[in-house]
Amino acid sequence: MEEAFIGILLADSGLSALVSTRMSWGKRPQNQSDLPAVVLYRITGMRDYNLDGASGLVDSTVQCDCYAETYSSAKATARALMTAINAYDQTSSGVAFQRISIDSERDTNETESNGRYLFRCSVDLSIWHDE
Repeated sequence: MEEAFIGILLADSGLSALVSTRMSWGKRPQNQSDLPAVVLYRITGMRDYNLDGASGLVDSTVQCDCYAETYSSAKATARALMTAINAYDQTSSGVAFQRISIDSERDTNETESNGRYLFRCSVDLSIWHDE
């Protein structure tokens, strides 16, 4: 799911116009100073079951952190990400996405070890996909 999901994001012209290929799972690379950027975290993955057993579907919660040097840039990146995936229900790279929906949003900030101040807009997604 992870590779297919990042492929969906990279294929969106609105989002890629802002971040190019600056999207990764787990953490923003230390040598990557260009912003804005998107960092993805798979928070949970709950397998779905019915009376016959496993349905083959997974409900993954993915946190998408949009980083930028200004609040307006971080917010624009988060909005572009939400536009790219809201209600997405297609197959990508062999993974059937049944539904991608926006669960929540929040805005925070942080200071890097070098003193640079960053804005972060986070979007939590519920992604129903096959295993």
